[in-house]
Amino acid sequence: MTDNELRTLVSSYKPSPKILLAMANIQVLGVVGPSASGKTTIMKTLVAKSPSVKFILDETSRAPRPGEVGGVDFLFRTKEEILEDLKNGELVQVALGPNGDLYCTRLSSYPSDTAGVIAFVPAAVKEFRQLPIKSFQAAFIVPYNFKAWQQWLAKQAKAGSWSEEKLQSRLAEAKESYEFAMADKDIHFVLNDNIERAGKRLAQIAAGETPADEQKAKHAANINYSKLLQLLDRKI
Repeated sequence: MTDNELRTLVSSYKPSPKILLAMANIQVLGVVGPSASGKTTIMKTLVAKSPSVKFILDETSRAPRPGEVGGVDFLFRTKEEILEDLKNGELVQVALGPNGDLYCTRLSSYPSDTAGVIAFVPAAVKEFRQLPIKSFQAAFIVPYNFKAWQQWLAKQAKAGSWSEEKLQSRLAEAKESYEFAMADKDIHFVLNDNIERAGKRLAQIAAGETPADEQKAKHAANINYSKLLQLLDRKI
């Protein structure tokens, strides 16, 4: 299957009528942000502190990253397995990541009695807004400054033994994430200046409230994005 064929297949995906009917009670908080922005840690803090929020276990065709545990952080499946479910309409949604990896969820991964939180690529946010679910909120995690984020990213790159090419792909992915969030009128911005505080801000969004320090987060996002463009320009 060519890349274009895969993109067409994913973009045209429709869940089966049975899956669509079962979505009516699903409540989702989708979390977006560049690699090493703290998404997973903040979500874990939210779930630990908020009994009313549970994890939605995402599935992916990409390989596990250092420290990730199958069945805890993600369900790791082959691309062929995911495509089979896609062709049968068994997925709630499916999105194509920036590196050609598939990300998806099945109905069994959603809590039936409370809201669920999940990390997203930007394309999945657009997808979820079109689904017939009970409620959907989206949050964008913003590192409190660019230098700190670069340090976090370098640490992740070292732990994962990233090649220079892979690091560049993560920077390009971050650019796309910032551009998506800053153009989106409905996404909330969560400042990551402290994991506990960021978790509380995420909890506010889950409760249908505006997170604390959102204007400060938006300001930091604009500065981070500007500095990211400068960094990418230097690397061309």
